[in-house]
Amino acid sequence: MPYFDSVKFGGYVNLGSARGVKITEAWDALEIETDNTPKIIVGAKNQTMTVEGNLLELDFHKLATLRGGLDSYSTASGMTFNSGGNTTITPQAIYLTHNNSASSSQTIVTTIYYASVTEGINIPFPSDGKTDVAEIPFKIKGVCQSTRTAGSQLYNIVDLRTSVYSTSYISTSI
Repeated sequence: MPYFDSVKFGGYVNLGSARGVKITEAWDALEIETDNTPKIIVGAKNQTMTVEGNLLELDFHKLATLRGGLDSYSTASGMTFNSGGNTTITPQAIYLTHNNSASSSQTIVTTIYYASVTEGINIPFPSDGKTDVAEIPFKIKGVCQSTRTAGSQLYNIVDLRTSVYSTSYISTSI
């Protein structure tokens, strides 16, 4: 069963295991209106990539990192997570590693260059008799980083899987 081996954020701090992680790309269509035909779509603007899922490890330091400086974390008197009053969320790079637990050669890596968290904390505490861990939902949105080269300003996906590719080729004659 595939799982996200790690979700890393910022200086690539490993946020731990996650479930239900998905990436979703979106954009606004650039349209040309004409008098005698339907609108013609000629491009895209405001391209984004959203990552959402559920963290399986509650770690306040990592949660504060995910939230881009909105919160603070301390171990001075136990594990303490503080929030409220900060208004800036610093965008960071996010790095997702998707592994197939049966084989380390089944890996897909996604990097989103400029992303920030878009939703507040939601920690559903499981009942005492529940054997599963609490799943902490997260949602992160990446936007184009204009300092990067056009065509690679938002994200990249690298497919490192080996067994899905074959070394045999099919040739045809014309």
